[in-house]
Amino acid sequence: MSRMSFVVPALALVAFVACAGRPLPDQNPVAVSPVKMQGDQWREVDQIFVVTDGSGTMYMEETFPEAKALSRSFIQSLPDKSERARDKTYNVSAIAFGGDDRQVAPLQDFNRSALESEAAKFQVMGSIDGRGGETPFHEVFEEIGQSLEGQTGKAAVVIFSDGEPDDAAAALAAAQTLAESRGAEGICFHSVQTGDNPAGSEFLNALARVNNCGSVRPAENLRTASAISSFTSGIVTGTAPRPPAVAAGAPCEGVMRLRGVEFALDSAVVTDSSKVVLDTAADELRRCPNRIIKVDGYTDSTGTEQYNMGLSKRRANSVRSYLESQGVRGSQLEPRGFGESDPIAPNDTRDGRARNRRVELVGN
Repeated sequence: MSRMSFVVPALALVAFVACAGRPLPDQNPVAVSPVKMQGDQWREVDQIFVVTDGSGTMYMEETFPEAKALSRSFIQSLPDKSERARDKTYNVSAIAFGGDDRQVAPLQDFNRSALESEAAKFQVMGSIDGRGGETPFHEVFEEIGQSLEGQTGKAAVVIFSDGEPDDAAAALAAAQTLAESRGAEGICFHSVQTGDNPAGSEFLNALARVNNCGSVRPAENLRTASAISSFTSGIVTGTAPRPPAVAAGAPCEGVMRLRGVEFALDSAVVTDSSKVVLDTAADELRRCPNRIIKVDGYTDSTGTEQYNMGLSKRRANSVRSYLESQGVRGSQLEPRGFGESDPIAPNDTRDGRARNRRVELVGN
């Protein structure tokens, strides 16, 4: 069989599969609710690959149904798009593989129901007798790298497998190359091992050490909704940065310069991640009702100077309105717009423009 191109139509399931062998019975996934952001948590992973091993060893050891069910439960547990996040980007792909065959829901904007539906169709692949083929993890990692070209942000590869690749050295080398290609953006490899093959465990643990940010756990540890939620939360969430809390009784003086309030392109809507920062500022301003703060809005260089000046003023007023909703007196707040002036990062990169779309709180 010829290998499918990794670029496929949106939400299409592409399969080159022969089904002559005895199919393994499906296992029901654990019903689990989407993870919610608690306290200072936010979603910090922007791209997620859910990889299900459909190779020959998974068929022979009859562990494929468990891997498939767990991958479906993991998709169910992923946080909603509306949850507080480091970045609005939220792309997810689901991949099953065996030999040269693939079933792929391509990397694109998160759609839980569509992904879970596609994962429900996964089956053993890679052989004309339906009993599965080799386990070419190295090729899967290379294909993931192709999907990530042009993408920015943090990525995670979440694997459900017995951990028995056809070439462990090639797989680890491919994972390392993928990690190096991501640079500072970062990618982490997390695995759930079906079965208890010691060599499989050794490989998956070595994979987790690539970039020193991965994890491994046995499938038997993910048989409850709470366990799956904890697993998912540990992969996709982090702690949103907060300014230092103001101590009770601290003097209402000293320079205050607060950053971290950022906006989506062409938007003046205060994001959930920005509210984490503003809530701390509101605490101080309520405690110091006579303190006057300048609320300075900025934009990136996209658009005309005149339009950007107006957008920056709308952003400053949006932050003022949010602080007032948190009990800060409007008379304490002086909104100002500065347009695209005074960038704090280059405007020729996506990340730089995102940093420049901001509001700063400044006071003495």
